[in-house]
Amino acid sequence: MSKSSSLRSIDAAPLKPVLLAGRPESAVDLWLGQQLRQLRKQQGRSLADVARACGMSLGLLSQIERGLSSASVKTLHQLAREFGVSVNALLRNAEHTEGEDGGRVARAGTHRYIDLREKGIVKEMYTPPACRSMDLCRATIEPGGSTGSELFVTGQGEQIGVVLKGSLELWVGDRVVLLKEGDSFCYASSTPRRWRNPGSQTTEVIWAISNINQAAGDETQRAP
Repeated sequence: MSKSSSLRSIDAAPLKPVLLAGRPESAVDLWLGQQLRQLRKQQGRSLADVARACGMSLGLLSQIERGLSSASVKTLHQLAREFGVSVNALLRNAEHTEGEDGGRVARAGTHRYIDLREKGIVKEMYTPPACRSMDLCRATIEPGGSTGSELFVTGQGEQIGVVLKGSLELWVGDRVVLLKEGDSFCYASSTPRRWRNPGSQTTEVIWAISNINQAAGDETQRAP
């Protein structure tokens, strides 16, 4: 059986895509938001509870967690106090080093992480600071770990991946394919999708992600 024959239509009711409103303000905002969300989940608290305790709107906190709004210094201190951590602890994985050779080199140990342990997923971002039009990341997915039961999209550009270890069940629209070690795949970032590790061992996947919005923005800023 060829690999293409493993791609099949799904008879289940079609899943509704989750359209992500807006894009992160910056890489720092995205990473900080992930840290805040992880802390809140670990403490078993709701968005409403934390927002009320910090004297801010639920909508603002939600935007900060998703990286769509920047947290002010005052807000950052309020959140750190509420979670019982230092501001430095919140920023430890959000501050972006300049790297070496003008930001074109990122050494081992300096890469950023997105910790989504409640979903069984940890992502390590390999993108050097100077890169503006692409991202490179490795996802480690525990058995049963997944992006959830609903399809999602993430804007413009394209994504290419390769399974380094384990297996990956990739849903694209109403179709699904089972990928194994050494298999590669691609799709447009605007394509509704979801994925999970259906196996009994940890899965590792490398993703290369183009960001044409960022590249276009950089070119606009350079224009006279």
